[in-house]
Amino acid sequence: MKKTYLAVLAVVFAFLTVIGVVTFPAFSYVMGNRSKCGEEYNIIDKALASFDILDARPPGAVPRGERDFSCDTDDYFASVSRSYRSAQQQTLENVQSYYRAIALQQGWKVVVSSEEFSDGEDCVVKDIEGSQVNLSVWFPPKAKGDYHVSVST
Repeated sequence: MKKTYLAVLAVVFAFLTVIGVVTFPAFSYVMGNRSKCGEEYNIIDKALASFDILDARPPGAVPRGERDFSCDTDDYFASVSRSYRSAQQQTLENVQSYYRAIALQQGWKVVVSSEEFSDGEDCVVKDIEGSQVNLSVWFPPKAKGDYHVSVST
């Protein structure tokens, strides 16, 4: 009877060892991504600590749902965004101007992009511990009256 238990324990131990060896690289990869994305989200949190621009909105705009979080595990760009419904039919330029003005009042700055590396648009950024956090505002093409505000690393 004792030998049977030892044999079963040996088989179970061998099985668990094989499972551990097979799954460890995948587990390690997932945990590494989670850790790196977590660091990026911490940078965004620090950028929003003194003033949370994702909660700011033009008069009459209404939040649509909760915040969205995403992290690209290829290059570890994290993003936190919020959607709003505009009370009036506002143009992208008006909404962008609103957020740009508030961001500049809160210590963000405008960086002029080079047309060689981007579409030539100016970027609104905040420097946090050697990293830049970007502010973006856009209207999705198919969502009439909705717009998104995003802060990303």
